[in-house]
Amino acid sequence: IHREGSYGNWFPSASLKYKLSANFDAQLGFSSTIRRPTFRDVAGVWVINDDNLTVSAPNTSLKPETSRNLAARLAYYFEPVGILAANVYQNQVKGLFITSRMTAAEFGYKGDLDLSSYEFITTTPSANDVTVRGMELEYSQSLSFLPQPFKGLNVRASYTRSYASIPKANMIPHSVNGGVSYAYRGFNIYSALTWRDDYPTTVTGNPRYYRHRANLDVGGGLRINSRYSFFFSARNLFNEPYLIMEKVGANAPVVQFYEVNG
Repeated sequence: IHREGSYGNWFPSASLKYKLSANFDAQLGFSSTIRRPTFRDVAGVWVINDDNLTVSAPNTSLKPETSRNLAARLAYYFEPVGILAANVYQNQVKGLFITSRMTAAEFGYKGDLDLSSYEFITTTPSANDVTVRGMELEYSQSLSFLPQPFKGLNVRASYTRSYASIPKANMIPHSVNGGVSYAYRGFNIYSALTWRDDYPTTVTGNPRYYRHRANLDVGGGLRINSRYSFFFSARNLFNEPYLIMEKVGANAPVVQFYEVNG
């Protein structure tokens, strides 16, 4: 089957930066954006899972989602090499992509196979405009004012809050990131900690969500000479698992997926 389609869009954008003082900046921005569906979403193959009684199917009528975005930022810079900033944003999204689960009748299936008892999984646009809002607080600083051997320390931390006017798959409501690094002559070492709150993987059918988890990565290196260096890295140092939980009816959530990468 050969199909053709076309559409046209304007994408106006503008930004303004104003220096409130020698160390204090304010920024405002507006942009218009588009996100096109993947080929899998609109023209992929059907995947029928007879064990789970599901059908993953493309949506040939799925159109791009468009968004009008506002953002603001206040940043204070200080010595030595430090920043404290607050960022806020709002996206007004039309036709937001939603992974939907529906019956064969709701999907409109009229094929030869008997899939009446199967659940159809496909991508659909939101019926109404969706407002997505978020904020981020960030801090980072070099601690070079400390005496040796501590002056090579650097620290950073941030907190992010996101939410939408409707439940949105894969949106993390709360997350915290932090890290410490140290460098001295040819030696360096770092650590990075990330914590994520529970967040949904689907917003239709039985609720599924990733359970909150904390992830710690570490690494470092040593320059031996101009030719040779040694380095190491370790991901997910404490082997925190990825857990997808599912809640059926009034029952307590149970584990549906368990994976460890470390």
